[in-house]
Amino acid sequence: MLKDLLKTIKKTKSYSANLVARKMNISESMVEDMMKQLIRMGYIIEDKGVSHCETPCIKCPYMKTCNQNPATIYRISNKGEKLLH
Repeated sequence: MLKDLLKTIKKTKSYSANLVARKMNISESMVEDMMKQLIRMGYIIEDKGVSHCETPCIKCPYMKTCNQNPATIYRISNKGEKLLH
């Protein structure tokens, strides 16, 4: 089932627990648990974005939105790609 999740993410080219859950006909919590397993196993890489910046906030045009809700990016690692082939 973990491999199926990897295939679904690769096919849709994005990750949304809701979308994947619907496509796989399972619960969102199960998708999230499976994602955690794939990350631990090294098949998915998680990037939580930048937590700091060298630009002084007062000079930044993104000051009002910066780091309020940093996006988490997931990508399939080389190890994950090898599993899919």
